[in-house]
Amino acid sequence: MKKRACHFFFFMTFFFILNLASCSSVKKQTWNDEEIVDKKYREFAGRADEYLCETGFQGAVLIGRGKKIVFAKGYGVCDEKAAAPDQVPIGINTTFEAGSISKQMTAAAVMQLVQARKLSVDDKISKFFPDFNAGEKITIEMLLNMRSGLTDHINAADDFFPKNIYRRIEVKQMACEPVEENLVLDYLNEAPLVAEPDSTYFYCNTNYFLLARIVEQVSGMSFGDYMQKNIFDRCGMSRTNLSFQQTDTRGYDYKGRYYSIPASLALGCGDVNSCVTDLFKWNVLFTSGKIVKKKTFKKMIDSESYGYGVYCHEGSIFHTGVTNVFNSYDGFYFDDKLSIIVLSNCPAAKVNTTTVARNLQKMWAEEK
Repeated sequence: MKKRACHFFFFMTFFFILNLASCSSVKKQTWNDEEIVDKKYREFAGRADEYLCETGFQGAVLIGRGKKIVFAKGYGVCDEKAAAPDQVPIGINTTFEAGSISKQMTAAAVMQLVQARKLSVDDKISKFFPDFNAGEKITIEMLLNMRSGLTDHINAADDFFPKNIYRRIEVKQMACEPVEENLVLDYLNEAPLVAEPDSTYFYCNTNYFLLARIVEQVSGMSFGDYMQKNIFDRCGMSRTNLSFQQTDTRGYDYKGRYYSIPASLALGCGDVNSCVTDLFKWNVLFTSGKIVKKKTFKKMIDSESYGYGVYCHEGSIFHTGVTNVFNSYDGFYFDDKLSIIVLSNCPAAKVNTTTVARNLQKMWAEEK
């Protein structure tokens, strides 16, 4: 019996080391900017490439299975307004605004603090924002799963802020100038609730802005420093940052304008700049229990609609991201351990990354 126990212990230790080493290899992996095609999936990659070229896709795409990239490629140029000699082609390490893909990382940061028993999802947010009148009715979990009833300070800014403040934000945004850091908190009490807390799902960026502020209060670190140390560095996401307009790409709206959501408004809800290779690392490590424990991860995706920072649907989790002149998609399908990541420096009306991702997923299913 003692011998059998010894063999079992050896096997489990070996399995743990092998798994840890495997995930570590993904974290440390680097790729050059050239196209990647796994020989096993050459036919699929050819079909995917043909589809992307025919539809005039601009951006970067990555499809991975498990810890291995199946197909990754960049299309178009980083800045279509750059003079011809200075035009840089998009590669697989090129960075874009990832928009609301940021939310799953913010949620993971919150759950790390829950694991450390510094927070509880049942905590009322009055604990962190004592001057907020509705704080006693809203819990951290309601923020995480979009059931707080708060007004959206980005998508419904004209309802959240007084008219003069809203107009000033618009002017600052178009000029790519900063707005005050505490603007959301300053007007939180004045913004009406759109629904009674916990009565219904309502997608709202303000939830994740407040979660980022809670991370700062509990950790004693700036949100950027916390994310760098506990999310980006842990995943080996060396090209990812939270800095305003620090991307390799520029996008333009239908009037040819380049602008971004002011950084102090995008905090925690849409501030991540990243590339498809870094987001692939995130997918692998997040879903394998290396960022939060597997038990915690299961809690985050225990939903038929919106979990903690991710949509949950038919054996997959995903999130889209739409900023003013960028849009993005990051999905993970559990049966195949399949990652599909699409980033574009075009507005969704011109290149819809969700449509592109869904069509690529259909192509993949046809290959099986």
